[in-house]
Amino acid sequence: MGKNTFKKQPSATTAKKPSFVSNAPKPEKKKKKPFVISKVFSIVLACISLLSFGALNAYYLIEENSDLLFTAQSKGFFSTDDTFFDQCITQPGGIINYIAAYLTQMLYHPALGASILIAMWMITIIISKFAFKVKTMWMAVLTIPAVCLLVGIIDVQYWVFYLKQEGYWFYGTVGFLICMLLVLLSRIASNTVTKSIIVAAIALTYPAFGWYSLLAAIYSTVNYLLQDKKTNTNIINKILPLIVMFVFVFAVPYASYYFYPSESFIEMWACGFPYFTSDTVISIIPEIPYFILAAIPLIFPFISKVKEAVNGMAFVVILATVAIVGGSAYWISNSNFEDYNYHAEMRMHKAAEEMDWDKVLDEMSNNPGDASRQMVLLKNVALMYKGEMGSKMFKYNNMGDNPANTYDSLRIHMAQTAAPLIYYYHGKTNFSIRWCIENSVECGYDFENLMMLTRCAILGNEMDCAKKYINILKTSLFYKDWAEKLEPITENPELIKEYHEFDNIRELRDHMGSVLDGDNGLCEMYLLNYFANTMNKDSKYLQELTLNYSMVQKDIKLFWPRFFLYASMHPGEDMPVHYQEAALLYGNLEPGNVDISKMPFDQYVKDRYANFQQVSQSLLASGMEVADVGQSMKTSFGDTFFWFYFFCRDIHSY
Repeated sequence: MGKNTFKKQPSATTAKKPSFVSNAPKPEKKKKKPFVISKVFSIVLACISLLSFGALNAYYLIEENSDLLFTAQSKGFFSTDDTFFDQCITQPGGIINYIAAYLTQMLYHPALGASILIAMWMITIIISKFAFKVKTMWMAVLTIPAVCLLVGIIDVQYWVFYLKQEGYWFYGTVGFLICMLLVLLSRIASNTVTKSIIVAAIALTYPAFGWYSLLAAIYSTVNYLLQDKKTNTNIINKILPLIVMFVFVFAVPYASYYFYPSESFIEMWACGFPYFTSDTVISIIPEIPYFILAAIPLIFPFISKVKEAVNGMAFVVILATVAIVGGSAYWISNSNFEDYNYHAEMRMHKAAEEMDWDKVLDEMSNNPGDASRQMVLLKNVALMYKGEMGSKMFKYNNMGDNPANTYDSLRIHMAQTAAPLIYYYHGKTNFSIRWCIENSVECGYDFENLMMLTRCAILGNEMDCAKKYINILKTSLFYKDWAEKLEPITENPELIKEYHEFDNIRELRDHMGSVLDGDNGLCEMYLLNYFANTMNKDSKYLQELTLNYSMVQKDIKLFWPRFFLYASMHPGEDMPVHYQEAALLYGNLEPGNVDISKMPFDQYVKDRYANFQQVSQSLLASGMEVADVGQSMKTSFGDTFFWFYFFCRDIHSY
């Protein structure tokens, strides 16, 4: 056969691929790279955290609590005298004590003091970052201790009058800043032995920095063990710093106990930690921010080791930042004590100190509810000095509420808040001195008490005492001018006649004498009973005061003699409206005692009384309860003595 001319057909497996099928190898599927937080994004997160923190600080310190900050410095004390420095260093943490007391003076100008606080907190946050080598993206976590310090300030409530720690308002800030500086200093250690020596040295600063030096020793040790790779080489590197830390943290306070006899043994390891104690209560709640402050830095070494690109860590960082900023805002907002009377009392007290009576009355007028008894008394003082008690005393809310409930059982006494000032303006200077001294023994001298003691010493012609107080105040930053203004009187007592701020107090004091009896700690009740039962024919000022207090006492027998004495001492003058109201009411309640038929009452007063009687009888006849009747008539008649007499009841002084 011939050669097979047919070509071998390709098998199915060797068949040529269509031209449209590519022979190129398939590309490998790329792995999805984890999202890495860039430096720019880290900086953005840090800025959000710091700006949010700064805004919260500025709002809650300056806008919401300026009155608290001013009161805080007035209840503080600082002197450049060596005696004060010696007093500070008689307890561990004395250096912090001294610095904090100095800085507390800055709160005299609340915006200035708040700005210094905020600046110090920002500096502390930056130092913490470098001390623990925390990445920028975790800046929100570093703000938590500063948030604790802010809460510790705005959540003191009425403890502002009972705090016993010098410079409380800056103490934690200064202490924690020094603590972070000590931790940063410990980073210079190049080996375990050096680290151990530095930790020991930090613990030995306990007499100067108190428990903040112990915290710094603990933080430094934890920071070193978690961050330094050399600690993994052998067991000695792991154990030695721990041993040194435990020994010195225990031994230094123990040894110091024998050099500080004023401190109890149990409290030696927490000298500088703020305690909230009074004669009736020991409160833990306001101490909570400081426990958190101490615990939070222990996590800083851990977060500094977290890598942002592991298993979605970038999302965790963003979420954590948002959570911390939001949680901080929520905690700060809920910790801010917003009771109106609490803040108004402080503003009224400051205005009364400055004899700005219109501002005192404005605060009372703006009150949306029942004012506190302290506010009622300050309002009466303002009207007394403006000569308007008889015409305006009942135009304000006189119900007088108790102080707002606090988070603990702290009992508020007016004797510890405003009694020295109230007694002073009533001419009871010995009572002012008594409560200034008692409060100073309990909580230490403060600028407010020293100013009051200076005034009272001058009025009592005790010029040596006045000079002593003035010399102390002259060492302060913001009370020096006030002290120097009064200093000439101590050299020439006759000059007091040229200081008209003393005129009314001198008149009251001269006509009452300076007897010091007992008030049982109840300022208002004492003043009410004393003045309502006093008669005086020589001083128009004192006599009118006794008339007003007899009306507040609601005692008809006390009222009439004082009413007629007032009329005889003010011939030809218009009778103030409230005195007319009281006379008209009492004359109708007991018509057999005094004949009021010929008294020239203003027609306006008679018409209001008739209308008051008609409305009240109609409401009572309808079956309405007495309290409800009073509430219903308050809008129309709450500015009259009629309404006060029948419906302002169950007042509890404190």
